[in-house]
This record gives sequence, C-alpha cells and structure tokens, in this order.
Amino acid sequence: MGRGSSERYEFGEFRLDVAERRVERHDGRACSALPEKAFQTLVYLVRNGGKLVAKEELLSAIWPDTVVEENNLGKAIHAIRSFLGEHPGDPKYIETVPKHGYRFVAEVTRSLVGNGSYGITASAGTLPIQSPAYDLYLRGKVKAGSENREDTEAAIKVLEAAVAIDPELAGAHAQLARAYTTLAFKFSSNSKGKFYHENAEVAILKALALDPDLAEGHFARGLILWTNTKGFPHEQAIQSYKRSLAIDPNSDEAHHQLSMVYSHIGLLDEAHQSVRRALEINPNNTMARFRVGVYYAYQGKFDDALTVFKTIPRDVSPMLVDRSIADVLVQIGSLSEADAMVEHYLEKFPQDEGGSFTSVKAVLLAKKGKATEAEVAIERALRIGRGFGHFHHTAHNIASAHAAMNRPEEAVKWLEHASDDGIAT
Repeated sequence: MGRGSSERYEFGEFRLDVAERRVERHDGRACSALPEKAFQTLVYLVRNGGKLVAKEELLSAIWPDTVVEENNLGKAIHAIRSFLGEHPGDPKYIETVPKHGYRFVAEVTRSLVGNGSYGITASAGTLPIQSPAYDLYLRGKVKAGSENREDTEAAIKVLEAAVAIDPELAGAHAQLARAYTTLAFKFSSNSKGKFYHENAEVAILKALALDPDLAEGHFARGLILWTNTKGFPHEQAIQSYKRSLAIDPNSDEAHHQLSMVYSHIGLLDEAHQSVRRALEINPNNTMARFRVGVYYAYQGKFDDALTVFKTIPRDVSPMLVDRSIADVLVQIGSLSEADAMVEHYLEKFPQDEGGSFTSVKAVLLAKKGKATEAEVAIERALRIGRGFGHFHHTAHNIASAHAAMNRPEEAVKWLEHASDDGIAT
C-alpha cells in the first residue's frame, strides 16, 4: 500500500474500514458491534472475495496461535451473517460450500485512501488485495509473531519474497524488520547479530519512508531499539510502542511488548496493566499469556506462575517457556524436576544460544554443593552466551549461582552486569 493509505471496502449497503476496525452502513444507520474474531473473519473473506476459502485456512489465519474447534469459526460466520442481515438460504454476502469452506460472493469496491486517494471497483474474485505479495505479507506476519527460530526464519523468507514482488508494501518491510530483530536478538551472537540488525534497520527505514504513520513500523522500531545493540534505551522503546498504539490502540502486540519493557525496568504494575490489555484485545496471544506467568514469578507468586505456564504450548518458544519454568522450579526447591528439564533442553538444543540453560544448570549445581562443577557450567555459559541479546538473564543466573556458593562479591558483580545489560534486578 502507498504512503499514508487506509484499506477500505464497500459491498451492498456496507462500508468496511480495516484500519479503523469499523463496519458501517452507507445510510448512516447504527450498526451493532461485531465481535473481534468475526470482524477478522469478515476482513479475510472480503480480501479473498469470490475465492473459496477453506475452513482450515480461516482457522489458521484467524486463530494462528492456538488450536480451536471448528464451531468457533461457525460462530464467527453466524455473527457476520446476523450483523449483515443475511437470511438463511439467501447468501447475499457469504456462501457456504458444504464440507469445504466459505466464499464472499457480493461485489466489492476496494479503495486505498491517503495521499493521492484512489478507488478500484472490482467484481468478486479480482481484488488487487489478493496479490501474491499481500498474501505473503499476511503469512509472514503470522510467522513473525512467534518467538521460535524455525518460524522466525520462515517469516524472513516469505517477507523477503513479498517485498521483492512489491517493494512499496510498507507493512511487509515492517514485519521483516521485526523478524530480523528477533533472529538477531534471540538466536545470534555479535557477528551474525550485527548483520541481522543492519537488515532490520534498512527494513524499518523503508517501511516508515513509505508510510510515516504505520503502526507496525513504529512497533518494529520499538523492537529494534530495545536490544543490546542499541543499549536497551527503555524510554525511547516505550515512546515507539506508545506512538504505535496512538495510531492503532487495538494492537495487542504493541501492548504486549510495551509490558515486557516495563517488566525489565521493574515497573510490574504497568507491565501487568499492558499485558492484560493485550489479552483483552486478543485472548489468543499465547506469548502475552506467557508473560503473565513471568510477571507472577517476578513477584514471587510461583504457584500462580506455574499455573499459567501449564497453559503455554512448549514449542511456541522452548528457550523462553522452558527456562522460565526451570527458574521457578529452582525457586520452589524442586531441584530434581528442574534438573530434568534443563538436561532435556540441552540434549535437544545443545547450542543453547545465550547460555540460558547452562546458567540454570550452574545454579542447580551450586545449590547441590557441587562448586567445581558449577564453576565449569558458569564458564561454559559465558563462553557460549556473550554477545546474545538476552544474555542479561544468563548474567542474573550466574549471580544466583555465586550467591548459592556464598560468594557475595561475585554475585553483586553479576547482578550489576545484568542490570547494565537490560534487566532490573
């Protein structure tokens, strides 16, 4: 989409504004509220007007982070039909194709309104929004929301393909910046990380040059700012997330990431408030739900934290989820259970980017009185962990290991290191 553009559609007696998240009648008569998932389903069907959209595709697109029953989709379709005043047996807008899916059958007018506004009228099935670039952008956006390496690398591939097809697709550049930042911060050391950070910087410059008021762009800039490469400038990152939310108040991801910055500087009340807002907007935001457990752990509410962690699929982000569970198990004295989790992770992911689990292992060994082995684990954590964005958590665990071995000066030194490197202690 072009600079400053807004995606809108008209069909029948209705006008759909995607950015404003609003459906209204042309005659100005009031419309009841359309539930969030029903709204997203309507947008997806309209964008794919005239095309048979399989149920599986809709479930994957609208509920990307969780497994839901098919009747959730049925409820969304029913809500849309009731909203549009469509009667059973008379599909003015949505046709059901039994055992397959749904098709939006009304004629649609699509318009991009912004600098040099223009409109495009098309019969169902010929909307420009169905371009391969836009489809790749949507798929990449879903993948970029994950925090595991496989999905992040997949997001980069499809988003690079999207901007190659359409270099002016600002949202794709923004999501590409996000994915590059995730790969640099969580899964790369200094040498590779620098390359991915540079790619992220280029992508965000392109995104905001195309659309200075792009909420996704300011969100991605916040992610870039809050990294070890930039020195974790909390105030500037918070400003970027707040600007994103000023443009799109319903961005659950901006609320989620804002909460994470708050938590790292000790503002837990603000962190809880922001993450709860994220979950109000999108209850299916798995990583936001995970952060609730993390914040409980920070407050010493370990039972509450474990209750939340049990609801998180482990493959969403094994490094974050498993490490957080292991940390809590250590805190409540379940050392054997924590040890089993650490060993299982290290067997599956021996590279242990950032030294996260090796540092937890050091804490476990120190608490068992195995000082020599704990020192070996600390040295390995340092060797493999330095240069990674999330090393501050490793530094915090190294401090805990020294404290368990009654070495207060070393513990304080590593707590200061963790604080200087992005986390309040």
